[in-house]
Amino acid sequence: MSFKLSYCGQQVRAHDLDRFFLSMFAPPQCREALWALFAFNYEIAKTREVVSETQLGLIRLQWWRDAIAVVYESGDIPEHEVVQPLAAAIAAYDLPREPFDKLIYAREFDLEDVRPTTLEGLLNYADFTTTPLMSLAVRICGGEPDAEPVHPIALNYALSGLLRSVPTHAQQRRCFLPEDLMNEHGMYLNQLYDGKPQAGMPKVVEALTDKIVPGVRAETPFLKAAQALSMVYKRQIKGLGYDVFNPKMRLQPAFKALRVLMAVKTS
Repeated sequence: MSFKLSYCGQQVRAHDLDRFFLSMFAPPQCREALWALFAFNYEIAKTREVVSETQLGLIRLQWWRDAIAVVYESGDIPEHEVVQPLAAAIAAYDLPREPFDKLIYAREFDLEDVRPTTLEGLLNYADFTTTPLMSLAVRICGGEPDAEPVHPIALNYALSGLLRSVPTHAQQRRCFLPEDLMNEHGMYLNQLYDGKPQAGMPKVVEALTDKIVPGVRAETPFLKAAQALSMVYKRQIKGLGYDVFNPKMRLQPAFKALRVLMAVKTS
């Protein structure tokens, strides 16, 4: 990048590179608002990683809940490098409050360290942590969330990200693979956390990868790009034989940006 990024832009580029990439498909005048939104999401999403106790995590999330309430209730906006630009984005694009409250509530699930027991549980988690964020982003980009396939694209995006993050989550002793699927294919949690190969892993990953749905058509370029990126990652996972621990999974797919750009232009 040749231009100087704001604090939120720097945070998103450093910690949420895919969403920073997707922001390049939004009108330039919308990007600061998107970065403020995504920086907020990063702040709440990292809660489990930065606290030592569940209660401390709940306190941190409550701080964000209170900050959002202040923004909407016209109080004194905290002197905070994310809250202030987020407040500006909320005012500029008339963003509704409910999605913010849903996102904060969804992150309380992370503090419980409860694994999804079924595929439905995983899809619910993907929905709660991603769909509200995607709907706000679409609104910022000038689209109408109710007229766009926000939900299926959000699920695709979340699932592809969760699958690619299995090794990272395992190092943190976290697991989002459904318990019933792991049991069905003879997978063991301790072996997953230890990074040991398991014969059933590709079958579990394949079953989840199949839930990333192709052919979802959108009008907003940002949404088109999110769908295309999910398909690029799906192809990568499939091409590596559903082995998400393959070292090549840490590499960006070849011609990722070009493939997403072409998909946006032709869809």
